[in-house]
Amino acid sequence: MAKLNSFSVVVVAAMLLAFVVAAEQDFNSLMLCSKKLSPDCGQEIFSDIFWQNSKPVSDYCCHSLARLGLTCHNRLFDNIVNTQHGYKSNETITRPRSVQIWNKCALVAGVVAPALK
Repeated sequence: MAKLNSFSVVVVAAMLLAFVVAAEQDFNSLMLCSKKLSPDCGQEIFSDIFWQNSKPVSDYCCHSLARLGLTCHNRLFDNIVNTQHGYKSNETITRPRSVQIWNKCALVAGVVAPALK
């Protein structure tokens, strides 16, 4: 019985270690994504998605978003929605805005990857 308990402890420890490593890798990749946008463009895109500013995302920031890439854009959006209090409840409104902004910016920047629907 003691061996089974020791084995269980080892399995749980291994799972926790894997979770910590995955979380650290996820954090590092999010940091790399966020560094690809200037603070001004990040604020402009964030404001348009989450606060629906009347000022649309500028062409300059659209080009920056296109260089960032769809994967980083989606990961940053998901991180905000899943970790910041109050944003998850509006996801049905903000996710379509995020898609709309990506599609607009992909068009402005001439991104050849398929746009989101």
